Formats: sequence, C-alpha cells, structure tokens
Amino acid sequence: MNTRKFLISVLVVNILLVILLSPLGYETRPPMDLKIVGYIAIGTIFAGAILDLASIILLFRRVRLAAKLAIVGSMLFFVPIVGDQFGAFFSVPSPRIIITLEYIFIPVLLVTLFLAWRVYRGSNPSPS
Repeated sequence: MNTRKFLISVLVVNILLVILLSPLGYETRPPMDLKIVGYIAIGTIFAGAILDLASIILLFRRVRLAAKLAIVGSMLFFVPIVGDQFGAFFSVPSPRIIITLEYIFIPVLLVTLFLAWRVYRGSNPSPS
C-alpha cells in the first residue's frame, strides 16, 4: 500500500474521531457549559474536518495541495485537544471517554502529519 493510501486511511480515522468527540458521538457536556473560547475550538474542529475531507478528495488529483491541507487540518486539531485537556473550553470537566479519545487522537494526528509530509515531499511540483 502506498503512502497516499495510508494517508487517506488515516484522514478517514481523523474524521471518525472528530465524530466520536462530538455530540454525535460521546460528547455529553451541555452546550451552555461552553466557555466563549470554546467557540474558537468548535471553529477549528470544523475547519480541520473540512480540510481533511478536501484533502481526501484532492489526493486523487492535486497531491501537493492535498498534503498541505492535511498538514494544516491536523495542526488545527491540536488546538481543541490541548485546550480541552487544560479545561479552557468547558466549565465542567471532560468525560473520561473524551479524554481517552483525545489521547488516541494525538498519535493519529502525528501519523497524519508524518504521512502528509512524506506525500508532499514525494510529489513533484506542478509546473506553473
């Protein structure tokens, strides 16, 4: 399996983890306990998920751009994970399942960054 296919697989895992970390998954904290800075986290989560989806689609045509988007998207996910670990976004503590999923997400993001960098370095720049 080549690096691009691995990257697509890991990006799909990223999106699944985002869903599991959302109210569609295991997030049980009420929205009214969200602090103002928590809205920034929601924005970065949506932006990261959109960039990951775009990266999956673009990996079939514009590999360099897809790799760049995957790198930026993965970096964006660190903001809500670290902020949540420090209690910056909610006035109530994180549920144990959320903490566990965030700890799983960190190495997945590091693998995503590594694979995206390898795909980027391995692709030829398109002639301008």
